[in-house]
Amino acid sequence: MNPPGNEYIMGRTSQEYQRLRSQARVWEPVTRRLLGRLELRAGMSCLDVGCGPGEVMRVLGEIAGPTGRVAGLDVDGNLGREALGVLQATTPCRFTFTDGNVETLEEIPGAPFDVTYARITLVHVRDPIAVLRKMYAWTKPGGYIVVQEYDNCSLTVYPEWPGMVELEKVLGGVYAKAGRDQFLGRKLPTCFDEAGIGPPDGSEVASELGPFSQYGPMCKAVYSSLLPIALKTGITSGADSEAYFREVEKALSESKYTVLFPLLVGVWKRKPA
Repeated sequence: MNPPGNEYIMGRTSQEYQRLRSQARVWEPVTRRLLGRLELRAGMSCLDVGCGPGEVMRVLGEIAGPTGRVAGLDVDGNLGREALGVLQATTPCRFTFTDGNVETLEEIPGAPFDVTYARITLVHVRDPIAVLRKMYAWTKPGGYIVVQEYDNCSLTVYPEWPGMVELEKVLGGVYAKAGRDQFLGRKLPTCFDEAGIGPPDGSEVASELGPFSQYGPMCKAVYSSLLPIALKTGITSGADSEAYFREVEKALSESKYTVLFPLLVGVWKRKPA
């Protein structure tokens, strides 16, 4: 049984929401550095497509300031509204949220924007090219379209870790069953070109390297979020998943492994004025 192509394959659980927040903390310095390379300013308008728990909305709001505005768009309305409430109470900027699916939405309140942004969003849609076209249409002349996506080519644990085989089996298997591309990051320039945007003006590629004690729990969290589909579709078994969790706990106690994260590939384009 294949999971429907328009479902979020990581699930909608409190554990997944916490994983998203942890992931956002890891990548916040990289996203700030990328945005710092653009000519952004106070008072600008921004759209975060697939905003999730609103962590990038917060970063954009800090840049746009009290006179700026930041809109979030996400198919998970509960998560987005929760994020909106926190942002409005903590960050001096004008925030809004739209509960909707970017693949079916033709217009969004507040468009066009000075910045349209998406991080680890295109991998969860059926037609990334169509979404890029929408984002570009929602971008003001002279504004920026900015995208960051994973490329899983670098995900590894050193020295050789027995649990890696199971993690790769579930990650690759679920992505394939759902029609997702785990190597989308390297293809972003081609995607921009196919969407009619043209070659990106710039790019940045980053990863993280750290002890298993720091990043092993995130490997466990990714696996846990994918596990329901993996079990339902026969990609893995209950016995194999239990063995994986034992390997995680063992690695956490041994303190000898290092985790290399997937690449996070960022590209941007300035729309001609």
